[in-house]
Amino acid sequence: MGVGCSNCAQNILANNSQLCYYDFAMNKIEQKLIETGYKITKPRLAVLEYLGGSHTSISARDLHKKLKHFDRASVYRTLNLFEELHIVNVEIIDKEKLYCLAVDPHHHIICKKCGHMEKIKCKHSFEHFKNFTNIYHQLTLTGVCDKCALNK
Repeated sequence: MGVGCSNCAQNILANNSQLCYYDFAMNKIEQKLIETGYKITKPRLAVLEYLGGSHTSISARDLHKKLKHFDRASVYRTLNLFEELHIVNVEIIDKEKLYCLAVDPHHHIICKKCGHMEKIKCKHSFEHFKNFTNIYHQLTLTGVCDKCALNK
């Protein structure tokens, strides 16, 4: 992987060697792509590495600006595939889809005034609904952050 682990604070023990959580998650995602019959193409790897190194959600348009050397169609197709395979979480904010890796179930809370966004761990479990399978959900919370609340 091209993105380093300098920001990774959480280490786990896997296969008798010390791997950072980032590497573990990225390997798991790459394995999922391969198991579902998809190749690890350069655009897919670039999108995966960018999202893996980012701590915020990003729109397809902004991601394409960051990955200028790949055409827009490749970036959009990759994000659509990742959404279909539940590799990314998708939230619609101001009528625009925002993407982030789905390595752990989470949601976001967004400040209505300044747009500051924070990740919140998801504690919902939807495993036991009668007559439904493959259940996924989206939830975006809004509010006013402490900084904006102080600057009334």
